[in-house]
Amino acid sequence: MSRLSGTRGKPEGPQPTVAPWAVCLPSAQIVSAGSLRLVPGIEVCAAGESVWLRGGHGAKDLDRRLRALPGAQRFRVLDDGQLVAAGRRIPQGRIPEGPWVPLVRWLGIETPEACRSAGLAEPIRLELRRSVDVVEPSVLLASMDGWLACANACAQVRLDRWRFAVSRDGRVVVHGHPLPSLPGLRLVDYDGIAVPAGWYWSPAVEPAVVRQRWGLEPGDLALWQTAGTWQRIAAEDFVQATRAAIRASAEGFRRDRS
Repeated sequence: MSRLSGTRGKPEGPQPTVAPWAVCLPSAQIVSAGSLRLVPGIEVCAAGESVWLRGGHGAKDLDRRLRALPGAQRFRVLDDGQLVAAGRRIPQGRIPEGPWVPLVRWLGIETPEACRSAGLAEPIRLELRRSVDVVEPSVLLASMDGWLACANACAQVRLDRWRFAVSRDGRVVVHGHPLPSLPGLRLVDYDGIAVPAGWYWSPAVEPAVVRQRWGLEPGDLALWQTAGTWQRIAAEDFVQATRAAIRASAEGFRRDRS
C-alpha cells in the first residue's frame, strides 16, 4: 500500500518564529551587536545613552542571539510602533522614530588599511591589544633553514600535522597543532585570523566579522601583526608538509635568490 506524502508533518524550510522586534542596548554594549551585522535587515538608531536595534520576522536562532546581547531589553513591535516588553502583554512606550540606518553601515569596521567612506557613520577601528587569555598557538613564522632542518629530522607521521606556505622573503608559515619546536613567531588562529600569542583585537567582534571585512575565502589565513599590518595567505598557497615538498620549496627559494 502506498503512503500519502505531504499530508502530515512540519512544513519544509525555515519557519519564522520572531515577530517584528526591537532591542535597546546601553551604548557601551553596541560592539556586541557586531555578531549580527551579517544578518540582513537589521537597522540601528542612536537615542541618548542607548542604542536601538530593530528587524522584521526572524528565525529561532536570531531570537537566541538577541537574548545573548549583554544588557539588552527586548521588545515586540506592534503595527503602530508601540512596544511590548518580552514576557509582557501590555504595550509600554514606542520605538524611536529614527533616523534608522542599516547595522552593516553604522557598525562599519575600520581595519588598519581601510579608508573611511564619505557619508557613513564613524567606523570602529580594530586594533590589537594585550590579552590575559592563554591560548595555544597553531601558526608559526619560521626561517626556511629551520623548517628544512625540521623536515630532515622529523618522521612523516609528525609532518602530517602541518601545512605550510613560503613567502617571498623566505619566511615559512607553518599551520597545525601542535607546532614544531622551532624558533620563530607563534600566533593563535581564531577561525582564520592569526594574531601573535598573548594578543587579541579590540573591539572583540567575532572572527567572522573580520573575515568578511577583509574578504577572506574559506581556507585563507590572515596574519595580523602588532604593528597593525596584515597579510593574506590564500588557501591554495598552502602545501601539505612532506619532506619532498619542503626540500623542493627550499631549493626553489635558493634559486630565486641566486
